[in-house]
Amino acid sequence: MYIALRLNTLIKEARTARPNYGWAVIAVVFASMAISIGGSHYAFGLFVVPLEDQFGWSRTQVNAALSFSAIAGLTAPLVGRALDRIGARPVMSTSLLLLAISFLLRPLITDLWQWYALSFLQFLGFPGASILAGPRLVSAWFPETRGRMMGVSSMGANFGGLTLPLFLGLIISRTDWRWGFTALGIMAAVIALFSLLLIREGPSHETQASDAAAAPPIRSGTPRRLDPASGSTVKEALHSTSFYALTLAIVAATFTYSAVLTQIIPHLQNEGLSLTRATLFLSLLAVFGMVGKLSFGYLTERFLARYVFMISLVIQSLCLIALILGPDTLVLWISLPFFGIGIGGMGTTLPILVQDTVGMKNFGAIYGLVTLATIASSLLGPLLAGVIFDSRGNYDLAFLIIIGIFAFGAAVSRLAQPWSVQPVLSSGKS
Repeated sequence: MYIALRLNTLIKEARTARPNYGWAVIAVVFASMAISIGGSHYAFGLFVVPLEDQFGWSRTQVNAALSFSAIAGLTAPLVGRALDRIGARPVMSTSLLLLAISFLLRPLITDLWQWYALSFLQFLGFPGASILAGPRLVSAWFPETRGRMMGVSSMGANFGGLTLPLFLGLIISRTDWRWGFTALGIMAAVIALFSLLLIREGPSHETQASDAAAAPPIRSGTPRRLDPASGSTVKEALHSTSFYALTLAIVAATFTYSAVLTQIIPHLQNEGLSLTRATLFLSLLAVFGMVGKLSFGYLTERFLARYVFMISLVIQSLCLIALILGPDTLVLWISLPFFGIGIGGMGTTLPILVQDTVGMKNFGAIYGLVTLATIASSLLGPLLAGVIFDSRGNYDLAFLIIIGIFAFGAAVSRLAQPWSVQPVLSSGKS
């Protein structure tokens, strides 16, 4: 009892120190990103062979669990609306708890349908634990350094991708796959507890609103602070050209995740690289992605997010050309840092682009709708890469088409005007 009371006292004292407590919130967001993305995607491959050996399932049957990631997109609008209405703490805590339960029950499965049911539960908690709650909290606690802190918090995904496979691989090699899932579940449950104890919407909505109102208007393409109580309604967004431009641009950009990152290792192997060298290339992309998230976050504090977004797509396009022309050459390895920085920078820029375009008042619900639209790239990207590889024996044409998609995304993003200069949104008419 004394320990619980003392912990509660320390948390209350911490909340009186605005900058310091903001860092505690960022730490929880960082950890949530690490366990949700690192545990759901990066570490998935560790369990494939053990499950095949244990139950006799095929590779297709095991990997089909990843298709349930569509659930995250389908439920994102509802999760985003809940985020706007009841706040980040209950949404993030509940989402992390769903992840924890889905991991902790995996050691008990005996049939394939149970594997799929727990995958459904896992991705049901995914949007609230990863892509939606974090950006809202970062903007509330660090309005002056929103870009950099968005980069710091989203680096959790890269950190989870680097550390969790190593940690879980050691556990599985010493015990079995069940203990790997148990470890993931315990970590998710601990982070859920810290989320419940530490997450708070912001230091003071009234203070932030007055500070934002006093901030100078946008001049010469320079961003400004966002008023947390100001922004488009969902209805106004759906009548806005900027919303549709924003959505198309983000759908185009997310082909990176569905049709580039997932195909880099098979592409490099097809071009003659060993699995070890191809895996090293992808791992280093994750490392440089952390640099990209922080550096591009800083750029969004100096320039409008749509311009920074364009830079990311241009960098990725140039590096895709290097991937086509220079497999296992000096050109490929020289492009590696830039490729990682461009991909990582895009991850930071996307939520800021949404915030700048629609404001903060209904950010969760609107970002949820944008996330729903990205199901298109999730479904079409792998099909595009697979069909072209099967017909031509390589990924070159697929990567060239994706460069064209990136060019379209960069062009249409110019139509996504900042919230403060969108007269159509204030009237709600098209």
